Amino acid sequence: MTAFPTREVREGRASFLVPDVAQPKGPGRRTSLPFYNPAMAVGRDLTVHTLAAGLPRSATILDGLAGTGVLGLRAALETDRDLRVIWNDKNPHATDLIRGNAARNGVSGEVLCEDLRTVLSRDRFAYVDLDPFGPPVPFVDAVLQQAWRGSVVGITATDTAPLAGTYPRACLRRYGARSLRSPCGPETALRIFIGYLVRVAASHERGLRVLLAVAAEHFVRAIVAVEPGVRAADECLAQLGYVGFDGARFEVTDAPPPRAHAGPLWLGPLVDREVAKAPRVAEIGFAATEVLERLAVEADLPPFHYANHSLAQTLGVADPVPIVEFLNALRAAGHRASRTYFTANGVRTDAPWEDVARVYREVAAKR
Repeated sequence: MTAFPTREVREGRASFLVPDVAQPKGPGRRTSLPFYNPAMAVGRDLTVHTLAAGLPRSATILDGLAGTGVLGLRAALETDRDLRVIWNDKNPHATDLIRGNAARNGVSGEVLCEDLRTVLSRDRFAYVDLDPFGPPVPFVDAVLQQAWRGSVVGITATDTAPLAGTYPRACLRRYGARSLRSPCGPETALRIFIGYLVRVAASHERGLRVLLAVAAEHFVRAIVAVEPGVRAADECLAQLGYVGFDGARFEVTDAPPPRAHAGPLWLGPLVDREVAKAPRVAEIGFAATEVLERLAVEADLPPFHYANHSLAQTLGVADPVPIVEFLNALRAAGHRASRTYFTANGVRTDAPWEDVARVYREVAAKR
């Protein structure tokens, strides 16, 4: 019996209780009650899909900052992997709620009430989920240090404003990288975040293989497989770089350019093709399915994209052109191009800037 009012929520195959409080939009507000954010359901959908695609049977997973326990519940119920789930939350209200939710769904597992870093110093896990309220920085070192070959970690940050350039000093303090406002704000934020994870892993002579990385309005999330060894660490560090923006135009460089820029950040892929094309878990929603489909299409294209309105403004075009016409024109000119999941009105392409600008003006002139 909980000491606070609750209500029932259904997500995926799980039916569970959450604190009966108003749910504001966005990342939510810190309280003494177990935290549940319905806006993160798409992130949990994608996590369950990734675990179903890659974890071995009977693997042990840790829902490290478990809140209501929903991630562990869904992993146990939906992955068909017979996973052993351990939940941890330092809040005793949360652990009481998790026990009830686990029993409610017929899921067995251990529930801990400890500092996550203590748990990670004592045991190793095939998968660790780190979904904190705000920046994950206090826990990242411990999460990556405990990982071994083939283990997977999923890490979320909800402090997207520093990563996207609104508070660049906070980004530098927390993530050791420059951020700046740009037409590619969510993608830049996500790549800065992955770059930070890569550098922390490298300090422990580990490399990371990105299985799935996404950005939404109020969070960025990366699910990565850990590969130990100096070579793996160095190969990942070689995929870090910098990006500078001049309106919609961007330039990716290996070293910091002399003008305003963001980085170091990840320039490698944001999804593993096998994960993107794996059979869908039945319970994941339309939004997560659409993300997977779009990521699969744009997986082999270069980092960063062109936002339509920013392109029109940069090139002095009065009205943005229809995005489909621009895509078709780029392909007709011999370039690869696709829409990007980061924005409904953006294009990712391997065309150099000169061709992007020429094709865009030509499409505009025909209207």
